[in-house]
Amino acid sequence: MESINTQIAFERFGWVTKEEPLSIVNDPNLDLNIMILESTAPFFGYYADQPREDKPEHLYWVLDQFYNQEQLFRVIKSIKSNCYPNLDATPGNITVAQENYHVIRMHNLKRYNQIHTVQELFEKNNIRLKKINRKIQNQMGMIYLCKFMEIIPLIDGLYKGGENDHRGFFEIHDCLTWQEFRSVTQEVKFDTSLLFFDAARAAFMEKGNIVELVRVFRENLTVDQLKEIRDRYLKVINQRK
Repeated sequence: MESINTQIAFERFGWVTKEEPLSIVNDPNLDLNIMILESTAPFFGYYADQPREDKPEHLYWVLDQFYNQEQLFRVIKSIKSNCYPNLDATPGNITVAQENYHVIRMHNLKRYNQIHTVQELFEKNNIRLKKINRKIQNQMGMIYLCKFMEIIPLIDGLYKGGENDHRGFFEIHDCLTWQEFRSVTQEVKFDTSLLFFDAARAAFMEKGNIVELVRVFRENLTVDQLKEIRDRYLKVINQRK
């Protein structure tokens, strides 16, 4: 079976939309007075079927108001340069329990006790965090992220995520609403010959145009597996036209 090989990566600015269960970080040892949401099952569509013990942590720092992207990327740069150079952070929005929140998603913080240091850096950069005002426990949330995507082109509109071999992307010609995307994904997964995977709606900008994508997550994803999933999506989308 053909593996996804390392090639030259390029970076594009884009978007990812996904749905995952979320809970407020509420550890009494941390004595938090700010609202941080944590994905309790990252890549829910895959790990719901393939549980594993060492799931990656995804923390969503809830902001007290809207800040423009320049401000947010500057505070992310400050946090990375001062403390955590390997931090993966990006701004976005979350809708959970009929409430919309402006957030910064962080991945690669190693310990919960690093939260207070990051909180201080937010405050030094004049970014205020929202106080805890409600209880959220394992509630499904819509997550929309604006991010720079490092991808490696493969063949026929297929891409590998540049950071690891678990993410792949493929192009689609249609801009699907989330409801349409979720319905198509459910039908795609009815094909039991396909292996378990998580899917998200994605896109990136290239030469002034929007390239519509599906992001696939599966451990040790191969080109053959990505092609099989892509072909099934395209078949279902075309049948619905």
